[in-house]
Formats: sequence, C-alpha cells, structure tokens
Amino acid sequence: MALCNNCGQQLPENANACPFCGTFVNGQNAQQAAQPVEPQNYQQNAQQAAQPVEPQNYQQNAQQAAQPVQPQNYQQNYQQNNYGQNYQQNNYAQNYQQGYGAPQQGYAQPYVAPDMDVQQSRGIAWLSYMGLLFLIPMFVRRQSDYTRFHVKQGVTLCAVELAYGVTYGILMAIINAIFPGHYSSYLYYLPSYYVHSDVYNVFSVLLGLGNIFFFVLAIIGIVNAATGKRKELPLIGKIPWIATLLDKTVYKQ
Repeated sequence: MALCNNCGQQLPENANACPFCGTFVNGQNAQQAAQPVEPQNYQQNAQQAAQPVEPQNYQQNAQQAAQPVQPQNYQQNYQQNNYGQNYQQNNYAQNYQQGYGAPQQGYAQPYVAPDMDVQQSRGIAWLSYMGLLFLIPMFVRRQSDYTRFHVKQGVTLCAVELAYGVTYGILMAIINAIFPGHYSSYLYYLPSYYVHSDVYNVFSVLLGLGNIFFFVLAIIGIVNAATGKRKELPLIGKIPWIATLLDKTVYKQ
C-alpha cells in the first residue's frame, strides 16, 4: 500500500492526493493542479460575442438603394434611337392618312393643325361640287388636305355624272332605234317636228331621275364642305380610282 509522504497515512488505490492532508501523490500532478486555467480563450470569445455587428454593409446597401437611378443610359438610348423624331414622323404620317394637313415632301408650307386647315379651306372647298369649278380649289388650296379630300369627292361626282350622261345617251339612242317615232305638224306652214314613241318617253323620264340624284349629292357635298365636315358622298364616295388618279397626277409629291 502507498503511504502519504507528508502525514504517513495510508492512501487509497489510484489516489492522486492524500485524503487526510491534501498532499498530492507526486509533484507533477501538484504542479498541473496548481496552474490556474487560463481564461484567455473564454475572454476572447466573450469579447467577440460582446462586440456589436458592424452595420457597414447594411448602411452601404441602404445608401446604394437610396441613390436615384441615373437616367444617362435612357437619355443616350433616346438620342441614339431618335424615339422623339420617329414619334413625330409617325404622328405626322398618321395625321396625313386621316386627312389632316401634315407636312409632305415638295410642299413649302409648314404643318397646319387640322382645325386651322378646316377654317382656312372650307370657304373654297365647297366649289369642288360645282362641276368644273373644282379646278379652283384644286390648285388654289393644293397644300390643304381638307380641300384635297373634297376635291377628290367632287371630281368623283363629276366623273360619275359624266359616265351616266354618256350611258344615258347610248341607251336612249338604242331605244329610239327599236321604237322609232314619227314626224308631225299641226299647221301646214310650220315645219314638221319629230315625235318620240311612248316607250322612249317612259325611259326618258325614268333615266332622267338620275340627274336629280346627282343634284342631291352635290348639295350634300356643298353643305359638308362649307360646314367643315369630312364626309364621303353616299354610294359613290368610296370609289377609289378617282382619288388614286389624282394622287398620281395633280397631288404627286
């Protein structure tokens, strides 16, 4: 059995220190036990844990988010792509298709607003429906789109009326050949005159109603042009070949 070196008492097995006097069994254990546990790691960890989290990144992100977006790229793209210029050109082209006074190549006059164009042109545009008088607004107000619209309608009316007159003459000649009349005179000293047949007279009355129709169309066109309205004539206003012919000849750019 092992005895304590200090007090001589019997030590239990595997004992590191004497239970009576507290003396360690050997000097190495005594030195290790005498050394205090260094709390450096604990203090360092405690200091690190106590340190507040630096909000530098949060502040930097907040500042970046608060900064307004610089419109330099947008302005550069706007200038390079000519968005404003294209918009104006497309707007002018759209106005021209709708019948407004958009500027066109070959015309020296600047752009005229639609309302101003109507006010300046309606005093002469109504002449478009007065037969050959359509030549006056055609050349006097050549740059006005409002006048061009009514000139095209008036020329269409004049062309259809002319075609109807030629057709009327041909039909009446055919009817007269099929149903001929006779010469008659009531008095011997007066020259005889030609009397058409009854069939010829009936067709003459029926086909003559077309002249009333054209007269009504002319009145409608005059009223529309004088009051500033852009309305097509009934039935014949949508005939395209007259307007196309004028665009390729008189109004050619």
